[in-house]
Amino acid sequence: MDLLSALHSFVRVAATGSFSAVSRETGASQPTISRHIALLEAHYGATLFARTTRSLMMTEDGRSLLPHAYEVLEILETAETALGRRRASVSGLVRLGVTTAFGLYLTSRLGKLLEEHPDLSVELVMRDGFGDLVEEGLDLAIRIGSIAEGSLIARRLGSVHRCVIASTDYLARRGTPEHPRDLLNHPCIAYSYGGTRQDWQFTRKGEGETTVAASGPFRANSSEAVLQAVRAGLGIGLLPAFQVEEDLAAGRLKCLLPEWTIPELPFYAVHTGPRTLPLRTRTVLDFLIEISDVLRQG
Repeated sequence: MDLLSALHSFVRVAATGSFSAVSRETGASQPTISRHIALLEAHYGATLFARTTRSLMMTEDGRSLLPHAYEVLEILETAETALGRRRASVSGLVRLGVTTAFGLYLTSRLGKLLEEHPDLSVELVMRDGFGDLVEEGLDLAIRIGSIAEGSLIARRLGSVHRCVIASTDYLARRGTPEHPRDLLNHPCIAYSYGGTRQDWQFTRKGEGETTVAASGPFRANSSEAVLQAVRAGLGIGLLPAFQVEEDLAAGRLKCLLPEWTIPELPFYAVHTGPRTLPLRTRTVLDFLIEISDVLRQG
């Protein structure tokens, strides 16, 4: 057992919050992972994790060691890359946090990646709200919108184009809005995380900016719930274009106010470090970069 192996186990336990998760990820036994941590604690004379029967929390000493452990492993991987000793095959598990809509879009396209790398595994953790990458044990996460966490390393993939949509049945019953102000006479299905008000912004050359307070009898914190409600004719929604492209192509939904511009949202892949990612994680990130062009389609 060496310090480098122990440091690798340490940073993965810090990321996943679980000895058993690291055991599954690396193929090492759980007692081996525990011995790695015990070796570090004996070496540094410090307790790195506070353990209870239900939880595993990093101590202050553990948090102090973590950036140095990342730096050591990053230097090692950089040296291996420079000397051409990196493994040719991509293997291991990558846990990827995604929004529900993007997770469903990504699922239908992962086959290409997994066929190219049969020893690679990808686990999608799907939720619309932003969580903590370390607490959730995520290697990468997709973030749409602004990023506030200064500790995250972000790679911008592009921007998400959005469109106002309604079902053809709804438009046949209620009419088609010709101006953003007309939306005030329609039930709008707000996609939010519990706020009481959601503003939809529009701009058009010669008219400047128009803001509409979207409101209606139904709202949801899930984009898929909003999409289902729009399909059912409950009202008008504002959703990412990639999420509704099949419905638009099939004629089930119609994109409204096409002459108006809706602000696009920045689209990032984020991780907690190190900057030189493990090969398995870098491979997934490269795949996300490859397919991200669809998010910029109007």
